[in-house]
Amino acid sequence: IHMHTTWSDGKATIQEMAESAMESGYEYVAITDHSPSSNIANGLSIARLKEKKQELVSVNKKIKGINILMGSEVDITTDGTLDYPDEVLKELDVVIASVHSGFKMDRDTITKRILTALENPYVHALGHPTGRLINQRDPYDVDIDQLIEAALKHDKALEVNSSYQRLDLKDLHVKKAVEAGVKIIISTDAHRPKGLHQMRYGIGTARRGWVQKKDVLNALEFDELNEWLKSKK
Repeated sequence: IHMHTTWSDGKATIQEMAESAMESGYEYVAITDHSPSSNIANGLSIARLKEKKQELVSVNKKIKGINILMGSEVDITTDGTLDYPDEVLKELDVVIASVHSGFKMDRDTITKRILTALENPYVHALGHPTGRLINQRDPYDVDIDQLIEAALKHDKALEVNSSYQRLDLKDLHVKKAVEAGVKIIISTDAHRPKGLHQMRYGIGTARRGWVQKKDVLNALEFDELNEWLKSKK
């Protein structure tokens, strides 16, 4: 439930990503292209977001056998607010809040920034929570214990990002999260159909963190997941 298409920086259309997921046996996907602040990733203005929704609704009607959810990976701005206003967020099926800038903020500042985002009622999950890129960028200096506490308090999920460049949350943090009672999502962050095959890396990371099926939101049947997602509106 975290992937990108040609609407932002992906390399395949909504239909191509959905068909590939269906071929892999998925019951549902969420298309979560970037928000406006991610200029380098061709983030969507509100007007383009509405255009994307029209295409997504059309594809949903066209393809039988998979449910396509309308989502966005929304930037957490430097003060902790989100890149779309609440009236836009509440119309989305899935909101993944992520940090894509300001990685060198001090520990207290970046922690407070993310905690503020987790308070937003329309956020479903925190994407790649520590921002690391393996062998490229260290994780930002964030208080992971406070993030876990806030996720539990506000009933937000934390992501295990399956990209081999991220694997974020890492296994030790995943174990802390599920022991605290926090739900997780395991997502590919795919930008092309073959990226969907990276799911096994996220599953492996989750297993090392002692995750069970009951801890994973996107291991739910579609109706159960949809009920949880709608509880945020």
